[in-house]
Amino acid sequence: MTHLLRPAWLLALLLLVFPQLGVAQGGAAQGAGVAGSSSTAGAAGTLIGDVVMLGTGTPLDHAMVSLVGGGRQTFTNDRGVFAFTQLAPGTYHLRVVHLGFTPTLVDFVMPATGAAPRVRVELARVSVRLAAVKISGKPTCSNPGRPDPALNHDLFEVVQQVRFNAEQFQVVSDSFPFAYSVQRARREVHADDARGPSVYDTLHMRSDAHGWEYKMGDVVERERNGHYVMHLPTLRDFAGIAFLNNHCFQYAGLDSTKEGMLLRIDFRADDQIRTPDVNGTIYLDPKTYQIRLADLELSKLVAEVREITAVKVRTIFRELAPNIIVFDRVIGTNEIKHGWGSWAVAAIEEDQRMMRFEWLQGEPGKGPVP
Repeated sequence: MTHLLRPAWLLALLLLVFPQLGVAQGGAAQGAGVAGSSSTAGAAGTLIGDVVMLGTGTPLDHAMVSLVGGGRQTFTNDRGVFAFTQLAPGTYHLRVVHLGFTPTLVDFVMPATGAAPRVRVELARVSVRLAAVKISGKPTCSNPGRPDPALNHDLFEVVQQVRFNAEQFQVVSDSFPFAYSVQRARREVHADDARGPSVYDTLHMRSDAHGWEYKMGDVVERERNGHYVMHLPTLRDFAGIAFLNNHCFQYAGLDSTKEGMLLRIDFRADDQIRTPDVNGTIYLDPKTYQIRLADLELSKLVAEVREITAVKVRTIFRELAPNIIVFDRVIGTNEIKHGWGSWAVAAIEEDQRMMRFEWLQGEPGKGPVP
């Protein structure tokens, strides 16, 4: 039997950009959920707050605000205002995150009587060196794990911003579920780089579906029919401990791409992982720190799939709403061994494009604020 890493890719490519979560819990500012060290019986109240830039007071829209331990999240509106309703009296802890800024924790007390004081949260801009890209030597990974800010401040800050992109998308998918359609085109690529005719189909998806999660060295799966499928880390995985602890990260500075000058961070699987894992590069906007591109490839080839010489995937992201990113296009390529001649099949390519997007329970930052 001829084995290939499935040209159709099934949903594997989509897993890169859509974290597969449990059933969404509805609007972020709805329902119960007390976070804090103490609470007492009393009338439920409403907390209103403002998130602004430190030093200038500029409102920060679409900042992510969470009640720590309470399972409730929301986003600021275009005036930097957020609100949580139905809060019992007690002490609460807020975590506030905005791409391009240093996150902060804020404590506040919801009084048993009277209105709660309005909370003002100030966030400081992240500062990293924007040197030109510089890569030297063959990359290795013998000491994987999360970057240490004391040893490499720039690397720590940029990896943290990658995590915030992932965390923010997870909250969006969970608290503001959406439906989307993806058009797939599959085609052969010949040795002279000519493309054969494309075969099209369409997938209809929801953000709150369950799916594969990253495990060390477990990105390639053999199915019952003998086909092999490459699973790709999701944005959620980029923020997970398992992914961080099994990869090395390198901040490479500014790099020139078709999307312009972008911050580049490379990651590589631990060299001690014996089975295929994933290596790659993530590119961020140097001003907003939003993820713009992600390039992934297998760290090792699958021994049973001798026809495959490389597996590569590029994902292009776009901003759907301020600071809210989704994928725009995913291109996956199986490079295969081939014979001589310009018409020999050198690769099998799949191109996925988002065609439709629909919020199912409201858009982040657009809900009513008292």
